[in-house]
Amino acid sequence: MASDGELILDKPRIKALLIVSILAPSVDKEKELDIPAVILSHGIPLLGRISCALGEDKQDSLLSSLFHRSGMPFWDKRLVSSEGRDSEGFSVETVDGTHAQIEKTGMKTSYLDEVMIMQSTRLILETVQGAWALRKSCSIGEVRITLRTCKEEVNILAVNSSGSTFGFLSFLCDYIDAVQLIVEMCHFIQSENSYAFGPTSQDILLEKLDTSVRRMKCCYAGLNRELEVQVFEFALLASLFRLSELAIYSELVLDKLHWIINQVDGLCADGSYELSDFSKEVKKSFDANLIDGSPVVNICSFIEIFDLKPAKDFGMINATSAVLKVCDADSENPLSYVGGLPVGISFDISLFNISSHDRIWLRMVAGESTQHVYLDLSCFGGDGKVKSSSIVIPFYATPMACSFVLRVCLVIECPFGSTGDHQEGHGGPRDCVVQLSDELAVYFVSADTEQRR
Repeated sequence: MASDGELILDKPRIKALLIVSILAPSVDKEKELDIPAVILSHGIPLLGRISCALGEDKQDSLLSSLFHRSGMPFWDKRLVSSEGRDSEGFSVETVDGTHAQIEKTGMKTSYLDEVMIMQSTRLILETVQGAWALRKSCSIGEVRITLRTCKEEVNILAVNSSGSTFGFLSFLCDYIDAVQLIVEMCHFIQSENSYAFGPTSQDILLEKLDTSVRRMKCCYAGLNRELEVQVFEFALLASLFRLSELAIYSELVLDKLHWIINQVDGLCADGSYELSDFSKEVKKSFDANLIDGSPVVNICSFIEIFDLKPAKDFGMINATSAVLKVCDADSENPLSYVGGLPVGISFDISLFNISSHDRIWLRMVAGESTQHVYLDLSCFGGDGKVKSSSIVIPFYATPMACSFVLRVCLVIECPFGSTGDHQEGHGGPRDCVVQLSDELAVYFVSADTEQRR
């Protein structure tokens, strides 16, 4: 609301809530509202916010009316689990005669929530695919806005979700991030004035894309073959971008690219999933088209071949995550330390959907000093889904200063075709890492400073 009392509809969420409010009292009346269908579609992900105030019959009629007015197909109750039953499987198909199911989450999901997620994710995936197809004819700004809006809607859907439904929606957020970064890289490479972006712009985009791809591969359990192939194809594009950036032969990048090609080959070897034209062309080029030991990389031709086809069946996806808490310390109650001596820090750690072969580290950073501590999972209690432990970990590189701030977080090793410099022998992870938890700030004040007070 502006200061002069004027209502400003500058956010999809505000528009959606307004549309739902307008539509709700008119469901049972033969009254047409002069509202564009695309605006009405924004209200679907937020419909659950007012469902608690409506009876079941009212919920169904409101949902049906909203989908009808937005021009989207509406699935009958018989096609999804209702009556509060647990659901069993999550697939989204984007052709006529579609069907959808919500996978088992271990919690009962209302019929309204199930249909809302099904319909919304179908529309979001179609929109993402459409944004990729329109990247040439539309301005980069329009594509950015479209993808950003898609991610916002996925985040809204994920607010009250749990279990594998949350895992699927979290994966979808990372998927949209990767698509947006690929679009940005394509725009950068194909721009006639790419020098105007600055020398580090491409490096930043590539690092973000690498991180996004590693997250999709290493931070989700239960990816089916179709999703794994799509993640590997994103990784292929990232490697091709890297070779294009270097503009010279790079053995490290080329080794990673060959490793990815072999992984895709292995996933498609039994014929259950067909190798895409993009993967076939990359494999062909790097197997045969070598000049003086260096492959001929025409990144623009590979981009033209790449076709973004979102998966239809997502199976059961569980997000790997962690929660890190510091005990008895905050900015108002800093921990005491003596400069140059180790200081112990008490942590409460919870790990979700971590397998026995995962390598989890606690990373502590103060200034230019970085310390990694490997977490032995055998010391954690709990079941297969949630493991927890309370532990005291020393930080050794305390500075000779009156105070300092230590940045801490949990990371997971991601041996995803890593060919760079490993840190083995330096007390740290052997491969690239992906951050699992939020980064926390731990405050310290020198014991000498406290005594002077």
